[in-house]
Amino acid sequence: MTPERLREILQKVEAGDASAASAFDELKLMGFEDLGFAKVDHHRSLRRGFPEVIFGPGKDPGQIAAIAEKLAATGQPVLVTKTTPEAFEKVSDVSPEAKWYDQARAIVIGSLPASSECRAAVLSAGTSDIPIAE
Repeated sequence: MTPERLREILQKVEAGDASAASAFDELKLMGFEDLGFAKVDHHRSLRRGFPEVIFGPGKDPGQIAAIAEKLAATGQPVLVTKTTPEAFEKVSDVSPEAKWYDQARAIVIGSLPASSECRAAVLSAGTSDIPIAE
């Protein structure tokens, strides 16, 4: 759940274009969603300004795909770090727009909204830093 999406839901209720019940159905995922093997944090973007990132090690490809699917379904961008091509295959089955970054061993779905408020630089000291810089 992004701040923009929360604002949109509330504006629809205020304008009479959505019921309180339908808004509640969307907002109930604002907290955590328990998948049994992981608790997906749908509220992190509101609390921290960036959605949850999936740390790949220790999770099998099916688990990574299930978490990614839940995050992507809410319209949030998804980042999976330190993962495998096998996980990418599973994720792309549930999210065809997923992209694989081989050197970074990362999967990305969607993108962050453009912002002029924050700037970042990525510096690399040599070839051993390329996977992290990527």
